[in-house]
Amino acid sequence: MIEVSKPGLQDTVQDLGRYGYQKFGVVAGGVMDPFSHRIANLLVGNEESAASLEMTLVGPRLLFREDALVAICGGDLAPTIANMPVPMWKPVFIRKGSELKFGAAKAGSRAYLAVAGGFDVSEVLGSRSTYVKDEAWRVGRKGAQEGGCPSSYIRGFDDYKRNNCFR
Repeated sequence: MIEVSKPGLQDTVQDLGRYGYQKFGVVAGGVMDPFSHRIANLLVGNEESAASLEMTLVGPRLLFREDALVAICGGDLAPTIANMPVPMWKPVFIRKGSELKFGAAKAGSRAYLAVAGGFDVSEVLGSRSTYVKDEAWRVGRKGAQEGGCPSSYIRGFDDYKRNNCFR
């Protein structure tokens, strides 16, 4: 599990989007940088369409409650563990108890964190993507707060209470 020690500016769960519902007024949504998202997932052995954490301009601090294999791709948000730089565009093993810290963007504006095995976030209309602009999708929004977990706006409150953190 991953716990948010400190939220970033805008951390959302994203995948490649939800398609087939545009005729009903539902936007496709999804990641802003599909290339970086796909590469991050492939580096940790996930399907390229698996959900990742999209971090914008200023990243969060994430406490790893168990060992994890991760990859960070996209914009450089200066990731560190114990004040040591974490390589981007490579799989990285993170030990239980480690805190992964992101800073302000050095290059680019969005970075993607993929975790081997993916994020345990409910699918809605075939996608795990967050759609920030639409109030109707913000059911029980509790994510990306201190001591909590960055969760999709479209997750229900019961999902959040049950899963409190990413698995």
